[in-house]
Amino acid sequence: MFALIAAFAATSYIFSVLFYSFFIVCAFDKPIIRQLFAHSLRNYLFIIEVTSSMVTEFSLQIIFINLVWIKIVGFLGGFNYTLAWLFYFADILNFGGLAILFFEMLKDKSVADEAIQSLDNNSKPMASIIRLEDLKKLINPVWTPANIKVHSNITYATNEEIREALDTTNQDFDQPRKMMLDIFSQESPSVNGAGLRPVLVHIHGGAWRMGSKDTFYPFQKVMIAENNWITVNIGYRLAPKNAYPIHLMDVKRAIRWLKQNIASFGGDPNFIVLSGDSAGAHLASMASMTVNNPQFQPGFEDVDTSVHGVVCLSGALDQINEPHNAVFFCKKVANMDKVDMDFLNQHSPLALVPKTKNPVPFLLVAGERDSLTESKISKAMKVAFDKATAPNSTCTLVLLPAGHHVSYISWSPRSLYVSRVIQTWCTQLYNKNK
Repeated sequence: MFALIAAFAATSYIFSVLFYSFFIVCAFDKPIIRQLFAHSLRNYLFIIEVTSSMVTEFSLQIIFINLVWIKIVGFLGGFNYTLAWLFYFADILNFGGLAILFFEMLKDKSVADEAIQSLDNNSKPMASIIRLEDLKKLINPVWTPANIKVHSNITYATNEEIREALDTTNQDFDQPRKMMLDIFSQESPSVNGAGLRPVLVHIHGGAWRMGSKDTFYPFQKVMIAENNWITVNIGYRLAPKNAYPIHLMDVKRAIRWLKQNIASFGGDPNFIVLSGDSAGAHLASMASMTVNNPQFQPGFEDVDTSVHGVVCLSGALDQINEPHNAVFFCKKVANMDKVDMDFLNQHSPLALVPKTKNPVPFLLVAGERDSLTESKISKAMKVAFDKATAPNSTCTLVLLPAGHHVSYISWSPRSLYVSRVIQTWCTQLYNKNK
């Protein structure tokens, strides 16, 4: 019996070492890895990139978990097997790789400080995250301040829209559940007109086909706890059951609801900023660039859906210039039979920038190691914005040298630095519009 337990421990340890070794190598984004998954194994790129992102952001936690795991394996006799013992030495290299990934995150502080200084000349460099005040965030990636109140699962659709959602999906009752939003605020938000607070609305990512509104992001926690903003997470219906642009219409339906109701929760309906990650950044951008367009506001054509700014995190902002993006968006998201370039030109934010009258300010945050929505997309968006809004650009680009696709979902040094940039950008935008 003890031999069986020892064998199981040894086998599990070997597989864990192989798992971490592979994704640590991927996290360093060597050209050979990117080329491999960008072409012949592209179907697995999403899994590879997201897992590499999480290994990077959780590198410190993984180090401590792995130390405990090694003690357990040793206690169970797993290292009595030669192969497990040999893999232990390989695991030492894993520890080194994880340590490097962690210290690379610490270096992003200088990038964030530079961005914050460009936004606010009176700002001071951020304090190090390696201090008692922020230790809880390093230990617990989902740490949440105690003074936050949540209003969950509020339906933003009308009865007619819910009925249509059911009728078009063979009475799939999961569809109306996606047409909901969550509101986060401090425990006692003001509900009178004199004290209404600015509103930050987040649209989740997931390649327009997956994901949910249920993630409470670090930058939202910062904005609520330190700036008393109201933040909102919105859900929307997904492909393939719902062909795009239903996603965009749902986002606008949520904005409609917020314009009409957010004051009851202490939010200012006249100051709404959108944020989004990945596909959510695409939808946030599209919502800002198609303001009051009746084509995407069926049944509420006269409702004002304008916003004051957009925060794009690893944004999927270009559906045209990469063939695989064009094919995926047309066939897998819009449920088309073929690639339609006219359609893509109407729904690619990068292509819409020159056509948009008075585009709202944008904050673009991108990781240089992101192999899903590569940083060159955000760089191109910045160039297009600078040209369209010259001589005073209304677009800010922040590039994270070692950042991956997902570097903002849970607490880490990098997510804290990004939160501080978003905090400063939103605060400056609000002050300019008071």
